[in-house]
Amino acid sequence: MTRHQRGLILPALLVLLIIGGMVAMLGGNTLAEQVIARRQQATMAELARARAALIAYAQSYPYSHPGQTFGYLPCPDTDSASGDGNAAGVCGSAGHFAIGRLPYRTLGLSPLRDGDGECLWYAVAGPFKNNPKGPSMDWDTPGQFEITDTTRTLNPAAHADQRAAAVVFAPGRPLTNQARTTNGNHRCGGDADAAVALQAYLEGAPAAPSANQAVSLTRGLPTATANNDALAWISADDIFDARLLARSDFVAEINNMNSRLKAAVTHHPQPAPTNATPVGPVDVGAFPAPMSASEITAYEALVARPLTSEERAANDTLRQSAPWHGQYRYLRCRDGSACLNWADDTGIVRPCVAVVAFAGHRLDNQDRADGIVDTEAFFEGPNVAAINTASTFVGPATYAGNAPATDLIQCVF
Repeated sequence: MTRHQRGLILPALLVLLIIGGMVAMLGGNTLAEQVIARRQQATMAELARARAALIAYAQSYPYSHPGQTFGYLPCPDTDSASGDGNAAGVCGSAGHFAIGRLPYRTLGLSPLRDGDGECLWYAVAGPFKNNPKGPSMDWDTPGQFEITDTTRTLNPAAHADQRAAAVVFAPGRPLTNQARTTNGNHRCGGDADAAVALQAYLEGAPAAPSANQAVSLTRGLPTATANNDALAWISADDIFDARLLARSDFVAEINNMNSRLKAAVTHHPQPAPTNATPVGPVDVGAFPAPMSASEITAYEALVARPLTSEERAANDTLRQSAPWHGQYRYLRCRDGSACLNWADDTGIVRPCVAVVAFAGHRLDNQDRADGIVDTEAFFEGPNVAAINTASTFVGPATYAGNAPATDLIQCVF
């Protein structure tokens, strides 16, 4: 070996060491990134499972709770001392959102864990809680959560029903300021009381429940040091989706409700509309409120007879359909004559002593924030004038799943 060849060995070794170090460094970063990616993939899959289960729960609510309507969501698991994964029987005050662990047992699931092995958490908006329930539950029910990533809103909502009705959280690994404890008695870690455990798991969620206002929830990043929460959410549009609106059981529910309400205002002991506005010879308003047990007793004493079976059935209908009352206008001729008209779907004009008008699903350009008193936000075409001037109503009596926005008209002859 010449002196010149020996002189080349040291630089060559240095080059090999540098290349080897770069390969090791790049390979290490790639491996770390792959681990994070796999964990994130597992997290997103479990969030998707939870989201689908919540939608299924809301869309099948009448089957698990006979006599009630679609759309309600379970309370969170707020106290796992009573058993991991079970929804609380009651969660907070009416209208206030509730937050806790995902009630996986109630949803028919095994414990769902994110890519870091932590159980999922869950928040439900006040209007969507199944206990205590809000005053309404329909496709216009407002969500409560606005989801951000600190720079932008991820679910921009032109209407209140487009805000999130429920949010599922994957807490990820504990951050430096979070101390998480294991609990040998329960499958999910942390204090059994979700309110106590909350700060050790979630960074992007407020602990204090609130009502009647939008609540901001922040999605983090898996590698962030201040917030690594991953989020998934659903809105009223996800629950009352096109598949549900066309489903035979939903179609039957709407049509049965309309038929029962027509009978109810025919046979109710006090059939006049409430909160009524006089329009010529017609009163335009809402359905009478159902009578309570004490009110029934007082009424029976007043008229010196018990309620008839028809009257009791009508009162039950008013109570059971109350969550949908925000979709209706009820018009009644003040003197009991047939002063209203309805052109049915065949074009035949029929006289009516009263009309039950069902608004149907909101169109994209309709803002229903002001409630059904904003007639043009609920009804379309000739029916806007029919409500405002007591002119002729137009439309079918029967709901069709392929036309959920169509106004439905029930004529009381």
